[in-house]
Amino acid sequence: MSGFAIDPCDKCEELLQPFLDRDLNDEERAMAEEHLTLCEYCSKRYRFEEELRRFVRQAATEEMPPDLKTKLAGLRTPLL
Repeated sequence: MSGFAIDPCDKCEELLQPFLDRDLNDEERAMAEEHLTLCEYCSKRYRFEEELRRFVRQAATEEMPPDLKTKLAGLRTPLL
């Protein structure tokens, strides 16, 4: 074993998506929660990922307004 300790931010990065998916065991979840309370950088990343997921879920369920569909259709480049 090397003399290098595992960087807690690297470990948090590894656990972030499973944490958001609630797919961790109790020990991993506690480790991630503890780090997120202590590390401002990782806490900001977590909040960003959480908001991004919320936005994607909302965008996937809302119908696009007809005028926006028309505008987007007008931006398409026709195939030649």
